[in-house]
Amino acid sequence: MKCRAIFLLLSGIFALLISINTACEFNPHRQGQWLYESHCANCHMEDGTGLANIIPSLHQSPLLRNETIHQTACLIRYGIRTPDPLNPEEEIYPMPPIPDLSKTEISNILNYIGNHFDNRAGYINPVELNSILSQCPNATERKW
Repeated sequence: MKCRAIFLLLSGIFALLISINTACEFNPHRQGQWLYESHCANCHMEDGTGLANIIPSLHQSPLLRNETIHQTACLIRYGIRTPDPLNPEEEIYPMPPIPDLSKTEISNILNYIGNHFDNRAGYINPVELNSILSQCPNATERKW
């Protein structure tokens, strides 16, 4: 009888642990994913594939590498016109700015897209974004 009670107790604990594990899926970029889906997925698509040659894919993007991801913060904050002021030879679809996002929200988007869609950019610190956003190249001309 005592063994059966211990077995039932352990079975109950095991079942509880399984249900907690499946109910609380670990996602370190949950807010970034939500912000991406709210602000970016309309153009870049939910799966990050973009729209052919009109809107770039985010998969293995050169702007989502560890050494270049901070430039993407400038694109999110200030948008980009066509042609690209950084590369006037390239015709792209204009990207509207999202000036209402906080630095923390921008870093959460960067942490999500920089570590999804086959990108490995590492962690973006929201505190560092203040100086990065103040030094955006052509920030004045990029504003819409």
